[in-house]
Amino acid sequence: MKRAGQYCRVMAVLAACLVAAGADAGDLALSGIMGGKAVLVIDNGPPQLVAVGKSTPEGVKLLAIEGDTAAVEFGGKRRLLRLGARVVRQQGDAGENPGVNTLSREDARKILARGLEVTIAASERGEFFADGEINGGKAHFLIDTGATFVSIGRADALRLGIRFDGAAVSVSQTAGGNVSVRQVMLDSVTVGGIRLMNVEAVVHEEQDLPFVLLGMSFLRNMEMRRKGNSLYLRKTF
Repeated sequence: MKRAGQYCRVMAVLAACLVAAGADAGDLALSGIMGGKAVLVIDNGPPQLVAVGKSTPEGVKLLAIEGDTAAVEFGGKRRLLRLGARVVRQQGDAGENPGVNTLSREDARKILARGLEVTIAASERGEFFADGEINGGKAHFLIDTGATFVSIGRADALRLGIRFDGAAVSVSQTAGGNVSVRQVMLDSVTVGGIRLMNVEAVVHEEQDLPFVLLGMSFLRNMEMRRKGNSLYLRKTF
């Protein structure tokens, strides 16, 4: 029954996509919401499933999802789209459509504060792993509230182009004992739709790690809550 219900919801979203794709009403339409992703139809083209924080090839960025609405940015403006609403981008004024609102800076900040949440499922061992980015490069994280800083192994640091030669040296306590690490500042760390700038980190200059430890230098900016086998991270402002 559960699988059948999921199938029905997916079919309903696809049906909405087909209707929106065939419409003439506007250049941008919100035709479905699936978890942390929105289904956008642009210039009456094929539906695109876009994750929070990501942009389409046409330059439409999905900022946040809240209920049946999505905050998007295009053409230098932020707008709030309701499910089924359409907006003609080149007109620059969505007031004619009651489903589309131009966001003030303060409204945008509030929506982003509510909408920036990442859900991470526990592994079979009860650990929480997440894929993300460091300085724009791909990274695989283990959520570790016991780590003071984001901790990166030597191979990952070299792959990501992190310069640590000459950086300040400190000692880190690990399960295997004390190890020498280099203190660095990361330009950005991204997990899901959450991105933080200027994050403190350490590089294990003499050893590799199987993953990056996402420590408290990132997590202290998060509201964390666990429900069942899921961990929810929400960015605080």
